[in-house]
Amino acid sequence: MLMIPGPSQPDPEVLKALSEPVLPHYGAEWKGIYGDTTSRLKKVFGTRNDVVLMPVPGQVAVETSVVNLVGRGGTGFVCLNGVFSGMIPKMIRAVGGRAVAIRSELGSGPLPDQVAEALDSHKDVAGKALFLVHTETSTGAATPPAEIFRVCKKRGVLTVLDAISTFGGMEVRADEWGADYVIGYASKALGGVFGAQPVMIGPASWDAARSNKARIHSLFLDLNTWRDAIAVDGSWGHPYPSSMPTSVIVAMRKAVDLALAEGLQARYKRHAEAGQSLRAGLEGLGLEVFTDMRFLSNTVSVAKVGRAWSGPLRRALLDRHGIMIADGLDELKGRIIRIGHMGTSATPQAISAVLAGLSDSLAGLRR
Repeated sequence: MLMIPGPSQPDPEVLKALSEPVLPHYGAEWKGIYGDTTSRLKKVFGTRNDVVLMPVPGQVAVETSVVNLVGRGGTGFVCLNGVFSGMIPKMIRAVGGRAVAIRSELGSGPLPDQVAEALDSHKDVAGKALFLVHTETSTGAATPPAEIFRVCKKRGVLTVLDAISTFGGMEVRADEWGADYVIGYASKALGGVFGAQPVMIGPASWDAARSNKARIHSLFLDLNTWRDAIAVDGSWGHPYPSSMPTSVIVAMRKAVDLALAEGLQARYKRHAEAGQSLRAGLEGLGLEVFTDMRFLSNTVSVAKVGRAWSGPLRRALLDRHGIMIADGLDELKGRIIRIGHMGTSATPQAISAVLAGLSDSLAGLRR
């Protein structure tokens, strides 16, 4: 039973779709399936902008935004509050850019005034990009993007949202928030299968890629390459510069269908209630929630544990109850446990099961 911050256990209907005969990644039939899938994904992104599917890990979809919106010699602002946001400055430096960190304490997130102060301390920020992780799964901290992106828009700063850990489990309003590039994900809260990631690309991101062409030192990650493929090969069902994992995308379409059939607001409410129930249960077991109460996520919860308990607790939960949860990362390794409630695991039954298993496992350790 996967109660980790991804991947989540897909719905049986998603696995059934995955097992259907393999389709070619081009042609009339596939063009319809791909277009239908991206059209439905727009509802989850809350956008009318372009949505593409990239056959890459989520972090490569993030790196694509860095390559195009920062590039060699460019500057990117990063809201830094954990391990996964911490990867973005490394990506910026790897492409020859300069990263400016806007730091928050672990377990919390940036505030709009903090972002405004950081931007205003630099000259000529218009056209630069700011990167924000919606939910930092290393700490369980979720940052509301709306006001931060409003600060950016007033200054002409491009906005990138890493919604990998929230997509399908917490509301994304890309157009309303003024997001220029948003990374979704298939196999976390959406409940699909890993292998292709949905990405929303707004007009300002396409324009930035065109303007930054001389600074982009990649072919596959260059959005100009993707734009050309859409224009040249889209008519015959190949609007991308590579092959595609068609079975994974068919399974993704089923996952989106299930999410839309449930109703997105009902789905987001289910995830919120799962998080609230889990955290209340953790506190009832005597475990302190690690995350700042102002930044609680609806898809992952984090609690403090004693260093001597971390490994034995997770092993006992897995060996005795068949439930997998996650350790902390980097400096939090051995100090916290991270529990995902995403997709099929964001249910009262799943929360009850993990709490019962934790109670039993803790009792054995405390004796």
